[in-house]
Amino acid sequence: MKIEAKKLQSALTEAAEKLECSVIDLEYEILQNPKPGFLGFFARNAIIEVRSKKKPKKDFSKNASKKSYEAKNEHFEKSHKHTPHATKENKNEDENKTKEEKPYTITNTTPKPKYVVKNDAIFDSFHQESKEQSKENIVSEIKLGLDKLLKAGEFKIEISELNLQDDNSVYIKLDGEDAALLIGKEGYRYKALSYLLHNWINTKYKLLIRLEISEFLKNQTQGIEFYLKSVIEKVEATGRAQTKPLDGVLVKIALEKLREHFPKKYVGIRQQNDQKFVIVNDFLKKDE
Repeated sequence: MKIEAKKLQSALTEAAEKLECSVIDLEYEILQNPKPGFLGFFARNAIIEVRSKKKPKKDFSKNASKKSYEAKNEHFEKSHKHTPHATKENKNEDENKTKEEKPYTITNTTPKPKYVVKNDAIFDSFHQESKEQSKENIVSEIKLGLDKLLKAGEFKIEISELNLQDDNSVYIKLDGEDAALLIGKEGYRYKALSYLLHNWINTKYKLLIRLEISEFLKNQTQGIEFYLKSVIEKVEATGRAQTKPLDGVLVKIALEKLREHFPKKYVGIRQQNDQKFVIVNDFLKKDE
């Protein structure tokens, strides 16, 4: 039979239980070695093909089940062969005895009082403490996973800041000697790391990430703000505009800045193939 489990030892234990023998009595072949992966990615289970050197203790053949059934039936007939039939007199005597021996019970029919809590402050504080505790747990888990990721790499980098900005996003700041190497040429490593962390954190905690490595995000923000000046001028002149193709966190920054500047206009994201643009336009009005 084939057995699949997270670890090889777990697969062997499961196989021994199913084949009803000891682990040392197993003959097996490893079809796939287990791999722990990282942050839930690239994990693989152990898969083995196994058989027992010994025969199973139980006989699961049809003849065995038939013999067992016949033996039970024979035993039942012997045990009930000389049992006398109950007469009406015996039944009446038994009923009278049970009636006499049955104790009287007193049931309390008074309804239980219903308690009404007039002040909900206790419950509000309890839920608030639970919510804060869950936030602390999320930050601790993210920090633990991020530490493992950084140790797996060869970069001299540390977590300088990690906190929840609001209920929807988490801010992560990394810094160290190899910050420039982690960013990469034209930010390609920054984008890859940001994408990896987004897939992990957003999938598990439903949070967006704001990743800062040294001053890279700050410089990118300043750069996009300078670029958006021309977009804003075009919107003020023509009533509409569209940004150049943006990616990663730049889309979010441009979206926030333009929505803040034009609260009465439609500001959204338009995607064309693999490229994303931020567009500004008037809200469509339905004909009366």
